[in-house]
Amino acid sequence: MPYCDPTVAFVNAGMNQFKSVFLGQQSPMYTRVSNSQKCVRVGGKHNDISIVGSDGYHHTFFEMLGNWSFDDYFKKEACEMAWNLLIGPYGINPSSLYVTYFAGDTKMNLESDLECRDIWKSIGIADDHIVPFGSKENFWEMGATGPCGPCTEIHIDHLGQKNRSLDVNRGLPDLTELWNIVFIQYNRNINGTISLLPKRHIDTGMGLERLTAILQNKSSNYDTDIFSNLFNYITKKCKGLPVYAGKFGANDLKGIDTSYRILADHSRMITACLADGMIPEENQKLRRILRKAMLISETVFKQKKGLITELTKVVSDNLGAVYPEMEKNLSQIQEIIMYEEEVYKSIRLTASKDWYKLLEKEPKLKDLNVLEMPGLVTAYNELISLNTQTISSQLAFKLYDSYGLDEFTIQSLSEALNLKFESEYLKKELDLARKRTKLGFLSRNTFENITQNLIKQNISKTDDSFKYNYCLKNDAYEFDDVDIKVLKIIKNGKEINSIESNTECYLVLDRTNLYSEAGGQNSDKGFIKFGNEKLFKINDTLNINGYIFHKGEFASDGKLQIGENGLLSLDKEYRLKNMANHTATHLLNAALKKVVNNGVTCQKSSTVTPDYLSFDVGVYSKKLSIEDIEKVEHLIGDAIRNSVCVNVSEINSQQLLNLSDVTLIPGEVYPEVGIRLIEIETRDLFSREPCCGTHVRNTSDIQDICITNVRSLGRSTTSLTAVTRDRAILARTNGEKIINKVMNIKEKLNLSTIELNILDKSISQLKQKLNHNLDDEFILPVYVKSECLKILDDLAKRLRDSERDSLKQFIDLEMKSVIETNECRTKNNKPYIVHFLGCSSILDNVPLQRATKVCANVPVIVISYSDDMAKARCCVPQNMVTDKFNAELWLNNTVVNVFKSSSSAPKGQDATLVCNMKAKRIKKIHWDSLIEEALVSAKKFADTYL
Repeated sequence: MPYCDPTVAFVNAGMNQFKSVFLGQQSPMYTRVSNSQKCVRVGGKHNDISIVGSDGYHHTFFEMLGNWSFDDYFKKEACEMAWNLLIGPYGINPSSLYVTYFAGDTKMNLESDLECRDIWKSIGIADDHIVPFGSKENFWEMGATGPCGPCTEIHIDHLGQKNRSLDVNRGLPDLTELWNIVFIQYNRNINGTISLLPKRHIDTGMGLERLTAILQNKSSNYDTDIFSNLFNYITKKCKGLPVYAGKFGANDLKGIDTSYRILADHSRMITACLADGMIPEENQKLRRILRKAMLISETVFKQKKGLITELTKVVSDNLGAVYPEMEKNLSQIQEIIMYEEEVYKSIRLTASKDWYKLLEKEPKLKDLNVLEMPGLVTAYNELISLNTQTISSQLAFKLYDSYGLDEFTIQSLSEALNLKFESEYLKKELDLARKRTKLGFLSRNTFENITQNLIKQNISKTDDSFKYNYCLKNDAYEFDDVDIKVLKIIKNGKEINSIESNTECYLVLDRTNLYSEAGGQNSDKGFIKFGNEKLFKINDTLNINGYIFHKGEFASDGKLQIGENGLLSLDKEYRLKNMANHTATHLLNAALKKVVNNGVTCQKSSTVTPDYLSFDVGVYSKKLSIEDIEKVEHLIGDAIRNSVCVNVSEINSQQLLNLSDVTLIPGEVYPEVGIRLIEIETRDLFSREPCCGTHVRNTSDIQDICITNVRSLGRSTTSLTAVTRDRAILARTNGEKIINKVMNIKEKLNLSTIELNILDKSISQLKQKLNHNLDDEFILPVYVKSECLKILDDLAKRLRDSERDSLKQFIDLEMKSVIETNECRTKNNKPYIVHFLGCSSILDNVPLQRATKVCANVPVIVISYSDDMAKARCCVPQNMVTDKFNAELWLNNTVVNVFKSSSSAPKGQDATLVCNMKAKRIKKIHWDSLIEEALVSAKKFADTYL
């Protein structure tokens, strides 16, 4: 994982970690270094993913061996050491080796590197084994600008035949590059010219896998013992599978050996990346590799799940001694893979069906794999609906961000649909997305233009180092005020020379002690005093390219002009609350890691405000329970009560990479120098994080912490909200009060000393109080909220049961009264009942079946009206059914007709015996006349046909 390099998604070369040394940003810890660097190549210029498995020497993951000189030895020593190692300890036949050198470049105005050629000659290499090449092959550059230089390569002829100098660099599998030695002696300037560097360096690289194949006399890297353990395990696990035979191309008839190679390679890459803390959710290329391995595991090796998880143990056994993070994080690696298998399984079930339907219409999409990218179906539908000829940068970003398509897949989709797509535009859009931020009442473009003008005017960037100048004296924090000068005044996006009273604007100052939003922490607030009369109130700050814009209002009479001097003070209480919440966030992260234990947690994001902190974390095992939250809170509480020092130190990227047990955020880019390291160590917790935020000096200054909310943000992400200091105390006090109220209601229900309608209202009010906002005064501990909800839900259920019993009693009493006093009879003296259930108007739920059961031996129509909804039920005993009179005829020709509704029999019953009218909304103003008409018509029908 490249922690300090925003230009690459993976470390893809041995020199990545030394970029800052080459650029002159850091001094090296040693002038001579040798190392083995884990490298991944799955995108951009170095993209080996599509080739892996098809030949014997390409890999997504490999180890790059290197030796380095930082302004120490140079060309002669580098060439001699490389040659002597190869033909000495490694015993390689020198006649099979060829060397190349830089032939010069007229466009760069660089001559041929004859010095390098002569060094090889002096070592004893024959002229016909020394070959010149141009800048494409033999001039190395870090990027568009920066350190660069000619290089020399050592190639090996695997066949050992006659002179093959003409075959060097022709891409032949039997004559390959073995070692590259770069002479970093130039700098590529912004204008494209080349100039000499004040210091010269050596950068060499040799792939361990290729070297191993040569030393073990194998024609393919995959035939070495680096891969044999993986192949053997796959064969052992997959019964009846042919052993790995090392076949390629047409000889590998069913692609079994190719699949062996892909699965073994990808297992190594997956293990290395996950061990370094990468998360598939945060890196689509890693997720794509993982899903491809899962697909091969299932379709070729017939293992639905578990094979990749087990292969990570084989990789760890093989590489763990050199890279101990693999052994240490093995359980974490395997938890994430098992989680990803479940995710992949669920989305495949739906995506694949739709995709196969789509392929029937669009066979040209057959080369795309929906099982690797399940978002392809919706992405395709989006493109078709837009009817576009071009995939714009914004559309490409949506395909990437919303549907999970990587650059390679978008490119493939555009080719299949014959749409124009420029990958460079997507990269620019991704860069913009990283830079986007909430910037108040000006757009970022406006600020960018302003900062460009400031640079042209040679105005120095704001010195904000004073934000860290504070100390703890006599149990109180002291924050230094700062003398400042107003450099620029910005109003409505324009630079002005002065402002009048009560005017909102931005001030650019030469210095500031205010913190600008970064690392999730809110910006500071403060004020500037200009003499004794003028005041500028600051409510926000923005850091744009090193210039700090202070947003606020000039709140005094008179004018404020450019060039005026003042005294800047920060809002001390506001800052202290931010500091306490930020340190608490670090403790929360550490506590979650400890409580989840064998599970995996990964910080997604955090927000630090004076009122609360929020922390979004990926949990790749069991879901966090209320018991887990209580344990987390208890651990942090212990750390606070034990008054532990919060240690802050400043390190560079080299020192950061040498530290163990460091919590790093996946995808976060850390600076090369000036990294602030925050360390807290208690008896039960250990936290070590690089962080640019401001923190309390001692955990006791947090005073207290209370987790107030836990909610799910998706399949794996949980968001926790907490408060500290006085708000934590407030939350606990509120918790005690509401618990007492809930228990009081419970007691009253148990003793039946409260009316049901009053009890129902009290329960509703308390439930409403539990749904507080983050900035409410009625904040609560989350475990109190959980316990109260359980009790209130139980009380509500008991209340509903009581209401149901009361409801039955109401209906029973009314219907019995009807039978006794209001039963109708026809002219033939046959009994029947037509009745509007009067009690229905005061009941929430009216079970008409209950009403008709009371009079099961006579024909009956019962009508109810509750909450503006009319319902009816009709029952006719079997012995009273005729061709002209039954439940369906009676109800449809009377009540249903009046209310303009419809009817049906209950499921599985005979409509002639039982029939229900579908509920119909009736306005109150129409009810009296309609019910009267319905009752009259129902009685008339019974009198006529019963």
